[in-house]
Amino acid sequence: MNPIDEAAAVLTLARMNAKRAKEAEDAAFAELVALLPKQDEGTVKLSGESYRVAIEYGFNRTVDAAALAAIKDNVPPALFEQAITYKPSIVLAGLRYLQSNEPDAYAALAQAITARPAKPSVKIEAVVQMQEAA
Repeated sequence: MNPIDEAAAVLTLARMNAKRAKEAEDAAFAELVALLPKQDEGTVKLSGESYRVAIEYGFNRTVDAAALAAIKDNVPPALFEQAITYKPSIVLAGLRYLQSNEPDAYAALAQAITARPAKPSVKIEAVVQMQEAA
């Protein structure tokens, strides 16, 4: 084999190994997430004997600019600016405020917002075992 073929074979093997490793990671991730309580948003923390796990759930929110332009006048400007900045993008704290406290304004804005579940993020840290002195 010439050097090009050798390097290409090594790269191909490395890519196959990376793909298998990613598939194994995805399967392990799904198994761990299935063991933990699910919620729409927020963090759930649980501990085993050797690991402490925190799983964070959320939504990736986007704005449809054309739909937002069509309904912008239906929301009072101060409330609109609390929930939307112009690029446009969502001000999450303001949007949550509207959702909880201003249902009419939130309902108008919700027509221009798409929310889909975000991939949960998981943090794992080793738990240090404390041993008692004899």
